Amino acid sequence: MELPVDVAAFLVVRRSSILDRAAIEVANRRLPHYEAAGSEEVAARLAALFDVVVEASAERHLEGALGHADVIADARHQTGHDLNEIQRAINSLEEQIWQSVIDDAPPNEQGYILGVVSTVLGAVKDRLACAYVSRAASKPTHTLRIDELFLGTASGQA
Repeated sequence: MELPVDVAAFLVVRRSSILDRAAIEVANRRLPHYEAAGSEEVAARLAALFDVVVEASAERHLEGALGHADVIADARHQTGHDLNEIQRAINSLEEQIWQSVIDDAPPNEQGYILGVVSTVLGAVKDRLACAYVSRAASKPTHTLRIDELFLGTASGQA
């Protein structure tokens, strides 16, 4: 019986090129909070996420990846990032990993590698979205005060 591909090793060998291309892709997407953070910070964030993917692939366990998603949700929510921005940044990394797989992995190994990477990043994106929305929902929102609007006052908001 043939052992499955070592996804972590495959990724580690291509780390620099994947991260360089992902950073360029994030910059090209013109994501406001990522532009404001600067290229060094974006590179560090991408590297941290990449390392989480490598670790989860090696360990075949998602606990660390899910914990990282919670950390991202907290940090980005506190700084006012839009969830769409965060997802697009993660997608930039995922797309570059996929490109490396297509370019460098033998066809008979591509499905397995892509399956592992997509499982890890899919779990991260799902957890991140749930955690982010939970944090956003606990934030007080302004509602219209219908009674004030009908009275013709300027406030009209609670």
